[in-house]
Amino acid sequence: MNKFVKTIAAGAVIASCASFSVNAQQDTTQQPAQDEMKQQSANFDDTTLLKFTMAMEAVSDVANKYDSKFKNVESPEKAQEIQKEAQTEMVEQIEETGLTVETYTTIAQQVQTDEKLRERVLTIARENRQENS
Repeated sequence: MNKFVKTIAAGAVIASCASFSVNAQQDTTQQPAQDEMKQQSANFDDTTLLKFTMAMEAVSDVANKYDSKFKNVESPEKAQEIQKEAQTEMVEQIEETGLTVETYTTIAQQVQTDEKLRERVLTIARENRQENS
């Protein structure tokens, strides 16, 4: 489970960084809608949480893919280039599941602090693995 939480945290940080520039350009009038989304986040349905678990696995795979590239980088510029590539690919993977980066990030943050939600996500992830085995 420790790996699970680390994967969520890493994915949330990377996805947040990737969407930061887009969000920074948006009008601040969207803040109330974002606050409302966070308040309702505990009410995610099982389909959304299933998409989240699929996105989380995809993000983890991308992180693992780029991990060795980061270890072998020789310059800060190259590291930044690799990071942008990884972020872009992670965002694509999240969006391919049908989630927005914001929804993925919200769930990832909630899972770290909400034990009930974390247990639901773990249960859904286990059930999905069993069905696909």
